[in-house]
Formats: sequence, structure tokens, C-alpha cells
Amino acid sequence: MLFVSGERPDRFGKAAAAGADLVCIDLEDAVAADRKAAARDDALAWIAGLPQDGSGPAAALRINAVRTVEGLRDVLALAACPAAPGWLLLPKVEAAADLHCVQAWLGDRCPPLVALIETPGGIEDAPAIARAGGALAALMLGGADLSAELGADFGWDGLLHARGRLVNAARAAGVQAWDVPHIDLADPAGLAEETRRALSLGFDCKTAIHPGQLQTIHQAFMPPADQIEWAVALLAGIPQGRTPGAFLFRGAMVDAPVLRKARRIAARAGHAPGRAA
Repeated sequence: MLFVSGERPDRFGKAAAAGADLVCIDLEDAVAADRKAAARDDALAWIAGLPQDGSGPAAALRINAVRTVEGLRDVLALAACPAAPGWLLLPKVEAAADLHCVQAWLGDRCPPLVALIETPGGIEDAPAIARAGGALAALMLGGADLSAELGADFGWDGLLHARGRLVNAARAAGVQAWDVPHIDLADPAGLAEETRRALSLGFDCKTAIHPGQLQTIHQAFMPPADQIEWAVALLAGIPQGRTPGAFLFRGAMVDAPVLRKARRIAARAGHAPGRAA
């Protein structure tokens, strides 16, 4: 997912065409306090102008925290907008009630929600937040705010504990886990390594703050060629309609967890998932 500032409507279309799976217009941290209203109007106008048949770019909106006046204004404006974004990111979520309120205000027009976990309280209550149900689709780590409140480095080691807790909470509740952007635009090697590490922890999405980061992220998401070949061959070798137990493949034991791993690798590489097992 690629963030674009709500202050730059001239960049909305460019961001959508940059190659990200999802573009998110940011009304929170990327917008100065005296330009919140203008950014809100520009963002909702752009979203309302997208094709409603699903042929347009996948768009998300990060509003201001729902416990703030600007966040409430964002939700009210969204409720009055003739169209809704494909995803809605809610900053600084600290309780399931934050999500319940937004769902109640937007009703049937509430898009899938992403709860940003970026405070110590949010990390502590991540399991309860992940079980909020309804429109909640993902938890996302908010590393900048969290590291500042923890007094920790905004890096891998400083946020490793929070990352692990967020992924576990998301997986236990059956929702996705999204990782924080890598903010050093001059460090593609660091971005690639951080993305690989996030994937190894179980994250589903690595977010970006500049189009120049997208190719590095996509390359890091692609499994090694030998893993792709192994996964595709394993899944293709399962007889159709058969539900195997444990069996040998190329001299190694395969069971249900290994099959799930093979399906993830094949899906990430863009291959058909193979026959059911």
C-alpha cells in the first residue's frame, strides 16, 4: 500500500498509477492542521470520481483519529459522500469501541476497516481490538508514534516485540497484519531486508511512502525461485479430490501445515493455488 498526502490532489492519480496494490490518501499525519478541511474535500471528491464498477484503482483513506474533532468531521463527511473508499484506515485505535462507533456511524456503507495500532495501550489491547468483528479486516502497526511513546528506536529491533504481538493478535482473530513503512528513502537495501523480515513474521502487507519503494517491496515479496518450483510441483502432484494425510515428497514429510505453506508461496508468486487438498 502506497500513502499519498491529502494535501497533494495532483498526486492522487499518479500514486494510483505507480504500481501499488492499494493507494491510501492520508488525511492525518501528512496534512497540516490548517489544511485538514481542504484535504478532506479533495480526497472525497477524487474517491467519488472513481469508477464504481471496480475498474478503477484500489483506494483507501486514512482519516484522523476517531477520538478527535477532525476524525469526527472526516467520518461525517464520508457518510455524506456518494462513494466510499475500498478501505478505511483508523489511526490510534485503542479499543474495539473505536471501530464499533465508526461502523455504527457509516452503517451499511462502512468499508473494510484497518485499525492502526500505534500506542502502548493499543498494543496491550490488540487481541480485543482484533476480535472486534464487523468490518475489521486488518491490524496495522503505527511505528512512528509507538516508538516515540515507548522511547524505542524506530527500527527493526525497537519494534520487534510490538510486531510479534500484533501479528499474533491478527492471526488469532483471522484478520490481516500490515507493517509500518520504511521511512529512509535512500536505503533500498534496508527496505528490502525489513520487508523480508516482516514477511517472515507473518505480515501480509508492507506499506510505502514513496513510489520509488514499490519495486523493492514487490521483489522482496516474491519467494525465491526454488521455493516457487517446490510449492507448484507439490500442489500439482496432489490427486484431485483427494484429502491426503502425511506423505513423502522429494524425500521430506508433507502434512497439512506444509501444504498451507506451499499454497502461500504459490499465491504470493501469482500461481494458481493448485487442487484442493
